Amino acid sequence: MRERGFTLVEMILTLIVGSILVLGIAGFVELGSRGYADSVARQRIQTQAQFVLEKMMREIRHAIPNSLAISSDSTQQCLSFYPIVYSGFYALGGEDNTQLSFLVGNVSQASSSLNFDGLTMMINPSHQEEFNSGSGIAMSGSDTTLTLAQPLSSQSVAQRFYMYRSAVEYCLNFAANTISRNSVIVGDSISSGSFDYESASLQRSGVVHLSLRFSQNGESSDFEQDVQVLNVP
Repeated sequence: MRERGFTLVEMILTLIVGSILVLGIAGFVELGSRGYADSVARQRIQTQAQFVLEKMMREIRHAIPNSLAISSDSTQQCLSFYPIVYSGFYALGGEDNTQLSFLVGNVSQASSSLNFDGLTMMINPSHQEEFNSGSGIAMSGSDTTLTLAQPLSSQSVAQRFYMYRSAVEYCLNFAANTISRNSVIVGDSISSGSFDYESASLQRSGVVHLSLRFSQNGESSDFEQDVQVLNVP
């Protein structure tokens, strides 16, 4: 019985056909992999944008009223404000209204366990410069009554007070395409963006307008959000 093998022509044709099939399959695999990678990149951008906006919204909503300010230069734009640590209501007493008593609201612990060390009390602020000028009342200990060195220069109509520790600052870095919170980067791939603040009026509370554009792999996504400052002086 005579054995039959491949001829050189058959072998070459087989290699050519096999190569064509491999290239075709590789093309489909590449397209699928690229589509998956693009989908992952888009999901990353969406998740990052949601995280940044949600974090900013939560903090801005509960900032001390009239404590927000925007600053900018050629390299960055920053939004700063003072988050509330404690808030509540106060009452004045004494002949010259220098005896101040206050009640802290929305706390689970007893008043005896409250600690005001390192905090500053602010009453009826009208702009952020008041926070930087030291016009607040330095607090310490846990006592809810204190004697003022002089009568309050202005009072809250609703007799509300706020306590804060330090400012929070969000900055858009135009050169690095990042957004940071107190110098810690919380988001990247931001090709452009802006902050805008409309101070409170008699008809409405203060509103912060957030605008961010995230860009990656030649694609851009724009995110716009208006945040209302819920508290009033």
